[in-house]
Amino acid sequence: MPDFTPTWRTVEGDVVRGRQRLIFVRKRDHYDLAPLSVFADGVVTWQWDRSDVDGLRAALDDGTLTLSPPSDASIIVVGTARGSASLETWLTPDLLLGDIADELDRLNDRPDSSRRCFDALIAYAADPTAANLEIVRERYHEVPAHRRIYMLGDMDQNDVPVRILLAEPGTEIPARHPDHTFTVTPSEREWALDYFRRAEKAVAESRSRKAADGPESAIPLRVGGSVFPNGWPAPPGPEQLQTDYPAPVTHGGREYTSVMHAYWALSTDDPAWHDRIASEPRGLDARSLAADAPRRPNWPAIRLGVMAALLRDKFTRHPAMAEELTRTGDTRLIYVDWGSAYWSSDGTNWLGRLLELVRSELAGR
Repeated sequence: MPDFTPTWRTVEGDVVRGRQRLIFVRKRDHYDLAPLSVFADGVVTWQWDRSDVDGLRAALDDGTLTLSPPSDASIIVVGTARGSASLETWLTPDLLLGDIADELDRLNDRPDSSRRCFDALIAYAADPTAANLEIVRERYHEVPAHRRIYMLGDMDQNDVPVRILLAEPGTEIPARHPDHTFTVTPSEREWALDYFRRAEKAVAESRSRKAADGPESAIPLRVGGSVFPNGWPAPPGPEQLQTDYPAPVTHGGREYTSVMHAYWALSTDDPAWHDRIASEPRGLDARSLAADAPRRPNWPAIRLGVMAALLRDKFTRHPAMAEELTRTGDTRLIYVDWGSAYWSSDGTNWLGRLLELVRSELAGR
């Protein structure tokens, strides 16, 4: 299992992505080699223990988890082997924690430490001020030390251009080959600055090629998550995109007060529960009541299709709401639903994706 490999777990039927690597777990008289898993929601697990990053740090500090057992320790590879070995590791607990912080960023589609440093270098090359250089220095030291030579993705140079910019002219620093050094000169600094200016140009050209299939919006738009106890705003705005907004929809020949009413009423196959849920005054009330209703046995398999059908009906029947949706252009929609990671941006963001799909269908008409 080199570095991290993909894994996942389910939470109330939703899939939470994760990554796992191997670590030694201390037992009474031996150490087990076992997976250490970190998930997008911040949960960290090893064997039968469940914790978070702070708990992982504590387990590394007290020796519950280790990267290298004592040389005289008994080691068990569960289901495979038992014995002892003298092991050396190039990692420290801090480096491991840095790797895990980067994995959490990537699992949540955020720039990791290497990406943040690279972006700071591009900004510094464009405007080489002392303040921007200090930002580069901070970002560079946030990258786990064993990852720094890979951060540029340039095996011809490793991280030499970065170290040149961080060094004062006249300073001697290691070259790309560990047995050689060289002295930083003004011309070397200018070469390093030009390296990142050329990198910025290459990135811009790459984005241009990717945009040949249409523009890509860089700034996502948050939708949903708003509650209006004193009534919905008038005139309505983006809140019309929420599933609990009172906009009648039809499914199976029956009309419902909102998408949320319909979705939760259709989640049960008990007619009495269906009618009670559908008759609730607010969409949030319908969802709250539905929590106690018996669920249709095949609901996890069909719920995505039901929601897609309801959203299509809503924006087909209500032109003003369709206009509000299409006004968002090609912006990525991040849906906030405090009650479900499946539908919301803190999980798989399926509502945001479906809204984008319906928006594209509306634009295509």
